[in-house]
Amino acid sequence: MREWVKHQDPNNKYGAKFTLGDRDVELPQTAIISVTRGENFNIFRIMINGTINNFVKKQLQKNENLLYAELSGQLQGGVGQTITVWKKGSSMNNFRKKGAHKFAMRFFSWVFYGGKVQAYFLTWKISNSIPEDNEIKEIVKKYGKHYDGGKLLKSAQRLP
Repeated sequence: MREWVKHQDPNNKYGAKFTLGDRDVELPQTAIISVTRGENFNIFRIMINGTINNFVKKQLQKNENLLYAELSGQLQGGVGQTITVWKKGSSMNNFRKKGAHKFAMRFFSWVFYGGKVQAYFLTWKISNSIPEDNEIKEIVKKYGKHYDGGKLLKSAQRLP
């Protein structure tokens, strides 16, 4: 079974990234990437999000349709981001409807949809290679669905 690898942020002792799989994976024509990003989490929401992520990580680890996954977070700024790359869109949809992810969405959605949290969600077809972290952040903030404290400010847009 594939294993999660922890990458400590050398510039921030309170930031880290966990990866599953190879970022340089060969992508099929049907591949999609999904990004969930939350900003301005308070310490309590960060702790809940981290705990939930540990359960979801186990579910991701077992999924044969997942090509690559990345979970990252920083205490300063209260940032959490999840990137998953799937063989095809139906694979991701099936994952979201089952197990730990379904439970997390049902009972802990308030983590992303409350307080001062800025939440961004976007899924798009991907080809060639997985974009770098800064590019992903720009894409999800520019084109993604955006919630401010649970209030929808902008619907997702199609990438050009």
